[in-house]
Amino acid sequence: MAKNNFSRITWINALIGLILFAWQQYNGEIPTKIQLLYFAIMIGATGIPHGALDHIIAKTSAISNGQRFSIQQFLGRYVLAILLYSASWIFFPGISLIIFLLISAWHFGETDLSNAVDTRAWNLSRMLWGSLVLMLILLSHFEETASVVLRITQGSEIAQKTLEHLKINGIYYFSGVVCLFFAIAAISNHKNKISISYLYIINLVAILMLCSQLPLLPAFALYFGGWHAIRSFEIIFKFLHEAKEEMASKPLTLWKNALPMTFLAAFGFIFMAYIWNGTGLKMDPLPAIFIFLSIITLPHLDVMDKLINRQSKQ
Repeated sequence: MAKNNFSRITWINALIGLILFAWQQYNGEIPTKIQLLYFAIMIGATGIPHGALDHIIAKTSAISNGQRFSIQQFLGRYVLAILLYSASWIFFPGISLIIFLLISAWHFGETDLSNAVDTRAWNLSRMLWGSLVLMLILLSHFEETASVVLRITQGSEIAQKTLEHLKINGIYYFSGVVCLFFAIAAISNHKNKISISYLYIINLVAILMLCSQLPLLPAFALYFGGWHAIRSFEIIFKFLHEAKEEMASKPLTLWKNALPMTFLAAFGFIFMAYIWNGTGLKMDPLPAIFIFLSIITLPHLDVMDKLINRQSKQ
């Protein structure tokens, strides 16, 4: 029943994406205020909350393994990773951007193919799939993406040359990744077969196709908040529900328990924006949003990676 609830939400999100696309086709564009509102709602309602249960996941995992868990140590490592990566964005924006793209590709691929077996071939398939998703969203919004990248990297010459190269050759890289993914996934599935429902595939493809047609902000919000976060919630709920965690008695109850850390993360974003502005760099909300998402994704990736690996071995 819970699984049906999560699937229902992703289909509703696909419908909302279709409505936005129809609006765009009818009016010529989606007003910027509507784009920002939709982005804020999706990131605030599901995008950030799906990572706000990391401490509960880590605690439950430790207890089920008969290990000792210290919330102070966990939060200490979590915050340290955030602080170090934040500093990296200030001093090494280009390298930090590459790290963000790599961890995002892995995280997206691992979540979308969460039931894949933990083998080298399937892990490569996960990385390729996540890369494919990122490339689809970013390359289909090349001008918007290029603008954000140049603002994040402060007009880096390397970034400019890379973007010029991708503008010409991006379609070939994308096509190559598509071919590699299907080839390696086919080989992986032949050796270690996994089951994915046709409805799951249709739902995901529909969302990705809509993402390629919407402006960058709502496109990212639709995939990240409307698909990835919901599917992550599904994985988390299954784990905590089977572990008899009281907060995971129902999906809505689980979401409500994510709100305190969500509000704390929102406060962290405001603080980060203040620090970013204090470095003397021009305050620019869009790069700041993506940088904020990257610094909270890094420690979250570690928690979800362990959880998905644990479930794939069961």
